[in-house]
Amino acid sequence: GTGETTVTDANCNSGTTCSTDGTTNYVSKSLTYSDGIFSGSITSNLCPNKASGTQGSTASCIKQDFPDPSFTNPPNAAPGLGRVGMTLSGGVNIYGALEAGFSLGQACSNGQGDCEGGVDVAACEAELGAECGSALKTEMFMDTCGGHASPYHFHTKLACEYDVSSSAPHSPVIAVMLDGRGLYGKWEGNGATPTNLDACNGHIGPVPADSGNGVSAGDVYHYHITDNPPFTIGCFGPVDSLAACESLYTECATSTNTLTIAALDGFAYPYQQWCTCYQHQGTCNSAHFPGLCGATGTALADTTPHLPPVRSTTGLGRKTQAAARPPCVPRWFWSSRRRRALARPWGW
Repeated sequence: GTGETTVTDANCNSGTTCSTDGTTNYVSKSLTYSDGIFSGSITSNLCPNKASGTQGSTASCIKQDFPDPSFTNPPNAAPGLGRVGMTLSGGVNIYGALEAGFSLGQACSNGQGDCEGGVDVAACEAELGAECGSALKTEMFMDTCGGHASPYHFHTKLACEYDVSSSAPHSPVIAVMLDGRGLYGKWEGNGATPTNLDACNGHIGPVPADSGNGVSAGDVYHYHITDNPPFTIGCFGPVDSLAACESLYTECATSTNTLTIAALDGFAYPYQQWCTCYQHQGTCNSAHFPGLCGATGTALADTTPHLPPVRSTTGLGRKTQAAARPPCVPRWFWSSRRRRALARPWGW
């Protein structure tokens, strides 16, 4: 997006180290709400506002405008890496479903294990857990709130932003996405999760009033947290089909960015790298993510994790191992990525 600016605010404590207990977080909100859209800005030092255990983040004072000027004419593709929204409680970054990847040995103390960028974070973490075993550097992955890394950001759950156990009412608004729409918890009410989310992870439906955030009750388009990818949003909606979502991303083309992912169940599955259109109104995207959709894969000769053939920039072939890289760096920074076998079957 283009709506971020660096600002000077003495309360931000820019340049200081964020505490692990959340006490160094600073956020200032100037938002109004109308017809499902937040307008205004959030100023934050991007430190976690809850205990995270993640060390090394440095406070950096920024102001994010909502809606971001890049996403005011929906539908729009969401950034594959980087900010897609911010929490209302602390102005903490929310990223999309995808991980930038880990090079060989980066996430394991025994020098083993890697995962390919452009794959959802749950798949990446599962692969590394299987490849690294007890040598896995667990501090690099999702904490109980659903966040990780430095600077700290969420990918999944946002479980510390609301009472996840309270399933009777509709979940509260917990974040504002870059298009100005609200992100709500996982529950639609009456103990049920929504069944009609579009491929962006949103739908038109009732939302509860929230006086603290200026939200009035009514039927509006809004997003929900989900247990399965995209976890937060797949795009900035609404969209009326999987095809509409896929049209927003050149990476969703069937002829490009297709990985062959092997799982420890002895099967290999296609996986559409850098594509975040996983389902639409309960219909799983079996063309791009058959493993996620319960399909049977292609049997491997044995059940050992495999390094499958990969697509080079000029055609089919194998790539060499990329240099070590931190998680969630911008996608364009790495021109060479290695395909590894993901070490689990998926299931919606």
